[in-house]
Amino acid sequence: MITCTSLQRDEHGKTDRMVLKTPGLYGESPDYRYVTYEETSLSGMDGTTTTIRMYDDRATLSRRGSFLQETIFRPGTVEKSPYMTPMGPIQMVTTAHAVEDGIKDGNGRLRLVFEVELKGLFVHLNEIIIDVREA
Repeated sequence: MITCTSLQRDEHGKTDRMVLKTPGLYGESPDYRYVTYEETSLSGMDGTTTTIRMYDDRATLSRRGSFLQETIFRPGTVEKSPYMTPMGPIQMVTTAHAVEDGIKDGNGRLRLVFEVELKGLFVHLNEIIIDVREA
């Protein structure tokens, strides 16, 4: 089971919180560990599969389906990437602050803290907490 808690704080300090509980998969390859799950209408990304890969020095988030996204989270770095939505592409800039990986053998928590800027419209501080437990 995957519990994904997303916290988003806008430039005025207002925080929105969303929690998604869903079945998912945990796996390991020689170079990384990963968690994958299906987004729901609650996240506004129905029809999208999200995969988070955990490496020794970074994490990546990939979305496929209704939304397309590839983002690298390496603390202290700024990443630019396109974010493809059903309404069209948006330029996204991500500044990673923290990657805390405590997932081992299919159980534990991953915490990503980052700022995201969409097309120069706004900058939000985001935190994604992924709790994984074997069902």
